[in-house]
Amino acid sequence: MGGAALAVAEGRLAALSLAAANGLPVDPRAVRRLRAAIRHGRAFAAALHRTYPVPAGWADRLTERTVVCRCEEVTYGELCRARTELGAEDPRTLKLLARPGMGWCQGRICGFAVAAVTASLTGRPATAEELRPLSARPFAAPVTLGELAELDEPADDADEEP
Repeated sequence: MGGAALAVAEGRLAALSLAAANGLPVDPRAVRRLRAAIRHGRAFAAALHRTYPVPAGWADRLTERTVVCRCEEVTYGELCRARTELGAEDPRTLKLLARPGMGWCQGRICGFAVAAVTASLTGRPATAEELRPLSARPFAAPVTLGELAELDEPADDADEEP
């Protein structure tokens, strides 16, 4: 986590990269400034994590009723049951079986806690790799059947192969 400024810089660089990939002019100075801002933001985040690390064993102090995911109201007890009763061995499986990280924040708030709890429940240390499956989000949006029904019919020649 590097904060809002880092997220904005990363988003702007992504937009410029997309523009360049589509043949639009992009100011190379803007790209350099954004890359520098991203480097600084990530360095700050790393320093922050080194200065204020999450204390070891914090997950051991959770009770069964402790809410781990506020969006979906998933408790520590539910995560424990998904591990013991359903066999969840990794954060992604825990997410699929108990629903933490499936709400509005998409795991941005509870993702670290879910990864750390999973590591604790399975007897291994939490790593950055534990977070990767929780942060993968498809580039998609839900579409209703009504919206699909309102789409224009394709032209007859659209069915033909080129």
